[in-house]
Amino acid sequence: MKGQKMEKLTRRQFVKIIGLSTVASSLPRCTLARRTQRKPNILFIMADDHTSQAIGCYGLRLSEYAHTENIDRIAAEGALLKNCFCTNSICVPSRASILTGQYSHINGATTLAGKLDPQADNVAKRLQAAGYETAVIGKWHLKNQPSGFDYYNVLRGQGRYHNPVLYESGRDWKKEGKEHKGHSTDVITDQSLGWLRSRKMPDKPFCLMCHFKAVHEPFYSHDRYRDLYKGTEFPEPEDLFWPESPKGKRFEGWPLETLAERYTKNADRYAPPGIKVRGKDAKAIRKAAYQKFMRDFLSTVAGIDDNVGRLLAHLDETGQSRDTIVVYTADQGYFLGEHNMFDKRFMLEESLRMPFVIRYPKEIEPGTTVDDIIINADFAELFLDYAGAAIPETMQGRSFRRNLLNKTPDDWRDAMYYHYWTHQRQRPSHYGVRTQRYKLIYYYGLVRMGRKPDECWELYDLQSDPQERFNVYDKPEHKEIITGLKRRLEQLRREYKDTKDPLQA
Repeated sequence: MKGQKMEKLTRRQFVKIIGLSTVASSLPRCTLARRTQRKPNILFIMADDHTSQAIGCYGLRLSEYAHTENIDRIAAEGALLKNCFCTNSICVPSRASILTGQYSHINGATTLAGKLDPQADNVAKRLQAAGYETAVIGKWHLKNQPSGFDYYNVLRGQGRYHNPVLYESGRDWKKEGKEHKGHSTDVITDQSLGWLRSRKMPDKPFCLMCHFKAVHEPFYSHDRYRDLYKGTEFPEPEDLFWPESPKGKRFEGWPLETLAERYTKNADRYAPPGIKVRGKDAKAIRKAAYQKFMRDFLSTVAGIDDNVGRLLAHLDETGQSRDTIVVYTADQGYFLGEHNMFDKRFMLEESLRMPFVIRYPKEIEPGTTVDDIIINADFAELFLDYAGAAIPETMQGRSFRRNLLNKTPDDWRDAMYYHYWTHQRQRPSHYGVRTQRYKLIYYYGLVRMGRKPDECWELYDLQSDPQERFNVYDKPEHKEIITGLKRRLEQLRREYKDTKDPLQA
């Protein structure tokens, strides 16, 4: 579907919003336009695990409780993507896909153990070649030293919430980290603003990637947000206490009982207070874990949003807002108690969907929404399109600049392909296809564990069951639908060059 105007804002939402030498050999593709005027700046803000259910402008289950006025402002002044998806819902692979414009099996980062080769092509190198000053600040997580950036100051691994150690360009990558006092979200914003204010090449357009560690587990907010939700009782998902959700699911997943156990056994890692439950009432434990989870998660989100506000204020104060593309996204989604789960990894909607809001006053009409299927491998090509730079054939995505202008190409994708590579008993490896209406998932990891192949499929009708609470694969009335989806799945596997039998790997 083509982009359309955002539905009328509620009063609450309205009040909230007011208050490359290595790449030269690749063949280019045409961009939307070659601009003669100054190229736009790019401010790419990415959080970790910030799922769309916890963002006000998405209007989902917990949006009413989310303090995201500044993120909502980006959407109101630009566009909101409703169907933006990651291609492998885990941190390292998603970040690698965003930078390279490639699926995990192509860029080599299929699991958390993956790395990004410094010699490989990436969007930062391409932007440098197009005349941009580039920087990345915050969470990196891609093991090797960042390349393609004129400046970096990053968490080398997962990093810590308090007094984070950052590794800065010009220092020994393996040894010379520097501790910065404060909460990581504040520190990363401080460093980002410092770079923006003291750029070495102010005559060039900039691309700054500001990557927050938050809101990753253990969802640890700054003390100033600790009482934000004191006394709040958060609404529970309808299937929180279902004995099995989805009905007919093929996997186990990580239930809230696992998080409750962590709250108890590793209490020092999580923000106080802990959970207090008398006896061993399973329902009471699950309820208590859910409420603490939501309190901590949304408190940490509030800290992210306030710091997004600081970055937006800098653009306003320096007169750069109109000339700067601002994106807010996360590396993937996250379960917030839906299906009695936390974490990500699965192809179910809460984990698969990435929030994505973008503002560019010179092009994007305020209040735009886009229903088209967008994937994280598209981001790099969008930025290169805006920069008027050559897009290499090695990238597997597609610029969605026209989609943001209500001019969706007639040949835009009608489905997306997903592949999660890591295999564990509770979270088996799988791949699948999602169209606007259906989702078909094949848990091939279960075959490794002795299950019959036909017992490892799930099918969801997103029109009649948007919360994916019923696997209807075994329903005879869906036989023709399944045949068509399996055919489409194999077409996508060939298109993205993921044709190797994973059971033979």
